[in-house]
Amino acid sequence: MKLTHNGIVTSLERMTPDYVLLSVMIDSRPVFRPGQFMMMQVSDSYDPLLLRPFSILDADKGVYRFLIKVVGRGTKAIADFKYGKSVFLTGPFGNGFPSDVKSGSLVAAGGVGIASVFAFVQMLHSKGISYELLYGARTEDELVLLDLVRPYNPLLSTDDGSKGHHGKLTDILKRKVKHNNTVFACGPMPMLAVVKDITMKNHAECYLSLEARMACGFGVCLGCTIFDTKGNTKRVCKDGPVFKAGEVSFGKQAAKAH
Repeated sequence: MKLTHNGIVTSLERMTPDYVLLSVMIDSRPVFRPGQFMMMQVSDSYDPLLLRPFSILDADKGVYRFLIKVVGRGTKAIADFKYGKSVFLTGPFGNGFPSDVKSGSLVAAGGVGIASVFAFVQMLHSKGISYELLYGARTEDELVLLDLVRPYNPLLSTDDGSKGHHGKLTDILKRKVKHNNTVFACGPMPMLAVVKDITMKNHAECYLSLEARMACGFGVCLGCTIFDTKGNTKRVCKDGPVFKAGEVSFGKQAAKAH
């Protein structure tokens, strides 16, 4: 499968001061699994040099969308992209979410983690597989894809109570999860550590999509390694980004997540 692609920016929508929704037409139309990501060149020069990883939000008729949180030099450069700009991408990379999913699943997205699970929710919906979507953030303003996810009847939560449940997304998960559920989650490391704890206590199957800094995207540079529960290293880009919750150790990752 072709892993290098040339794209053209078709739109860039500033959702909030910290989030942009980027649309790129890719003529080669790479096939992807929900939960996979692509590496994107952010500059026409050597500064910044490294490509940046972004989950594929969705794709339609060759237009691929990416939700980008503007936090550093690379993402700030993307926020300045203009209509018609040429973009170099590689991928899709990673394993993505399982395709064999039973009904009654719970999908939990914290903040920008919605970008990883959105195409997965679309897949469940199109297949008629029952699920519940939990979508949380610190404030209502950070529920940036609320209009897009509204057709999927999300259960909302905000830390400050400005929208939905007043508290953590994991508060809702704790009430909802049963041993026969399968949970799929993406969000900040501290949130995922709590998701793991909740699902393990309820003997529920759980898959976590992890976020990490990456330089290559295909397992060579070892810049995105994490530890599993046996003390072995795993590459988020190659072995993940989706892992079974019982395989992941959060001791070091959760502490340095922010």
